[in-house]
Amino acid sequence: MTPQCEASSATIAPESPTFSNRKAVWILVALVSFWAIEILLLQHFTTFPEASIPVGRAIKDACRRLLLNVAACTVIACLMRGWALRISFVVGLIATNMLVVYASYFGSPLSWPVLSSQWREGLAVSDHGVSLINWKVFGIALLALAVKVVLANAVKQNPLPRRTTMKWACVAGGIYLLFAVSLAAIHKPIRLIHMGAPEYIYGYAVAWTAEAISFDNDSLLKEALAKAEDKSDLLSKTEEPLLLSDKVAIVQVESLDFDVIQSNVDGVPVMPFLRELQNQSMRYSVKPFHNTGSSEADFSMLTTATPNGRVNPFQIYGFPYDNAFPWLAKERGYAPIAFHGNTGEFFHRRKAYSQMGFSKLYFTEELEPLEVTGRWDHELLNFSADLLQKATEPTLHFVITITSHGPFDRLSEADREIYSQPSNVQQRYLNSMRYVDRALERYIEQLPDGTTVVMYGDHESNVEGYSGSTTHQDRVPWLIYQKGSDLSAQQNSISSGLALSGELSQLDMVCYLRDRLANTPLSASRIAAKNADSRTSLK
Repeated sequence: MTPQCEASSATIAPESPTFSNRKAVWILVALVSFWAIEILLLQHFTTFPEASIPVGRAIKDACRRLLLNVAACTVIACLMRGWALRISFVVGLIATNMLVVYASYFGSPLSWPVLSSQWREGLAVSDHGVSLINWKVFGIALLALAVKVVLANAVKQNPLPRRTTMKWACVAGGIYLLFAVSLAAIHKPIRLIHMGAPEYIYGYAVAWTAEAISFDNDSLLKEALAKAEDKSDLLSKTEEPLLLSDKVAIVQVESLDFDVIQSNVDGVPVMPFLRELQNQSMRYSVKPFHNTGSSEADFSMLTTATPNGRVNPFQIYGFPYDNAFPWLAKERGYAPIAFHGNTGEFFHRRKAYSQMGFSKLYFTEELEPLEVTGRWDHELLNFSADLLQKATEPTLHFVITITSHGPFDRLSEADREIYSQPSNVQQRYLNSMRYVDRALERYIEQLPDGTTVVMYGDHESNVEGYSGSTTHQDRVPWLIYQKGSDLSAQQNSISSGLALSGELSQLDMVCYLRDRLANTPLSASRIAAKNADSRTSLK
């Protein structure tokens, strides 16, 4: 070989080990940095610090989370190779969308108490969760996954010695553990975080671990009892006295927005019955409780309390129900009965309801033998109306409907009155609300004259774009109606502007309703029934 050829061969010789290693390090640094920043953005957009947080503190918090993210991503990228690393990217894609959906729907980050105690309920409504996916976010997350895969392939083509990556993983893991423990246990103890969310301070992994270690039932119970002390007499001081009748029906309607009652399709009301009924009712625009799930609505209704806001309230063991609304109803001479088209185990309602003083519970387990399909509102409401008609004693029914639960695709084609072939979630929602309106119309037609009917939405639908109004966004209606009467004339809060201002909370409403029940005098039949119960207990 000539010297010229030898020089040429030297020019195209393979890269030296030093240059190759340096290139591999830079690719690995790029992968870790990109991944850590992606997680930081996810943390930023799905966690909620207090609104007045100073800029300097926000930067400090972000730097802490970024350091933890870099350490965690370094451990994973150094320990995992090939398909294992790619699977971790896919898991991250799923987690990203789950966290974004939850935060968008509930307005709070997904916490460990909720995840660990309500995953079964989450799986049961997973179809609704899928319908809430933000496809722009999904597309961005998918693009980020592709970038990570490209970088991971580059790392694979330029591998570092296994001994080197193991050493880096150990160092990064040590930094992560040391910093996480010092942050969550010493510098910013989780028990002292009262504003914002621990997920914002630490990131999800550290927060969830700290919550699993620090948050036990006793601490949740203590917090729930403190919140339950809050009461409101705002409406009781505002409205004229209202006496409840011997027949009372309280209906909690799934996903009923305030604005949907006023909505039209091609000039025709979506809910013509409720729109007409509200003109004879006391009506309110109310901020619902909806931090962890729909169970917060019936919890507040039945206990006259603010939910704890961290976990399904019915799952906090030891919470006292001896002063619940059904017990008060019994004291006032009513027979209180509960109806729900789902199972008693869903959100752990059966155990809690059985302690509240209900005379009878009708969940799926009790309804199916009676050939009542609770998932259809019209069947459940017809069953309630039939029992109220036949009741010979003062009776109070508490009914929870579920047909109009998201993703609003439960209706048969025969029940799709507005859009026979709905093409989006807005059309499906409006179909569901028309169905609910028809079911409520038949229900009230069957009720005895004089029956007091209370109807409210358990939470907002989270469906946007079906109405031109955004005045009452994130608000649900409360209607109080007495069949055969016009209660609208005596509603002082309408003329003052309070009723429809959106300032009222569900706590204001449930405290008012409890006050009305407590101040409703016993009728002769109720006095007789109460005396009979007293004689029976003495025997």
